[in-house]
Amino acid sequence: MSGEVNADRRPGPGRPSEGARAKVLGAARELFAERGYDEVSTAMILERAGVSKGAMYHHFDGKLGLFEQLYVELEDELVGRLAAAATAARSPVAALRAGSRAYLRECERPSAWARINLRQSREVLGADRWRELAADRGYGVIRATVAAAMEAGEIAPDDAGVVASVYLAALVEAGLRVAAAAEPRPTREAAGRTLDRLLDGLAGAGAGSAAPPPVQ
Repeated sequence: MSGEVNADRRPGPGRPSEGARAKVLGAARELFAERGYDEVSTAMILERAGVSKGAMYHHFDGKLGLFEQLYVELEDELVGRLAAAATAARSPVAALRAGSRAYLRECERPSAWARINLRQSREVLGADRWRELAADRGYGVIRATVAAAMEAGEIAPDDAGVVASVYLAALVEAGLRVAAAAEPRPTREAAGRTLDRLLDGLAGAGAGSAAPPPVQ
């Protein structure tokens, strides 16, 4: 009887094998990071993944849908790392500082996230879709933290969504400068100081926060 059960679990004709989704995502991650979205064809992804076209389309709605899912997974991983970096922060503004510095360090690394999400995602996905996906991720986290800082009196009361959007725009632009720099570390340090001053300005009319520690 056990043999019959195992046979039933085997992929049949036309049924995507277990692990096909992970193989396609892994291949796309490598290729998009190496070559860029426009230079990668579906055939190249299938060849590297070693799966059939049917298996890929069972999980993804074409190359763009695959890119979007990869973006989401990489972004969720990043948000988790940034949240871990900010766990020791004693206030919302301190959490923003810690998370921002961790973000800039991520931009300094030649990782799949930096090469795909940071450099390619807005152009590939389009600004509107990029913002939709960010709403529950980077932007959402920043907005919640800004709102908490306002509630705590660290940042002057204002429209938390607008403040978060402006801060996120500055953070992403700083990250792009770091990623493109011939010498990333001094660029990262300068970007960190600039973001600190931006947070200091936002806190100017609030209760105030402790002076930021040196950029590391």
